[in-house]
Amino acid sequence: MTSSGASDHVPRTSSLRLRPAEAADAAFIEALFRTAKAEQFAGAGLPQAVLDALLEQQFRAQTSGHAALFPTATSLIILERNQAIGRLLLDCEAGRWHIIDIVLLPSVRGRGIGTDVIQTVASAASRDAVRRLTLIVLASNAAARRLYARLGFVETGAAAGATHITMQQDLVGCGGANGIVDWSA
Repeated sequence: MTSSGASDHVPRTSSLRLRPAEAADAAFIEALFRTAKAEQFAGAGLPQAVLDALLEQQFRAQTSGHAALFPTATSLIILERNQAIGRLLLDCEAGRWHIIDIVLLPSVRGRGIGTDVIQTVASAASRDAVRRLTLIVLASNAAARRLYARLGFVETGAAAGATHITMQQDLVGCGGANGIVDWSA
């Protein structure tokens, strides 16, 4: 990440902060993953022991996959009033920043926090002369796709065997377009 990366900026809500993840955050990150993924498997009727083993396997696979594909990614903890409520995994390359993953605790979803975090990332990227912000979203996640579209992302194609959709937001010359605001000014 460049010297003025997303962690150097705060969302417009003064109670929110982004900070680099530390080793002490490992348990929170895994619990957050389990919470989010358990919702996806809720309807499968799996016994708890099988669900636990599946989630452990999925967490390890995702963690190692992200590390292999994005070795320079930055893991950021999303804080509200200094309490961890989510995680943002961000890969920053010259000309393109990629939102690898953003996850919030279920208890804080639907309050605009994800919007604030994504707009903060877009604002920081724009200030660093980054031309494009990209992400990949599960094709069946209609709510996330609507959120990203509302924030100025456009669908650019299928990814991962059409189970996911690639999206991007062009930032060059946006000058505050697409809801991007410089909150640190």
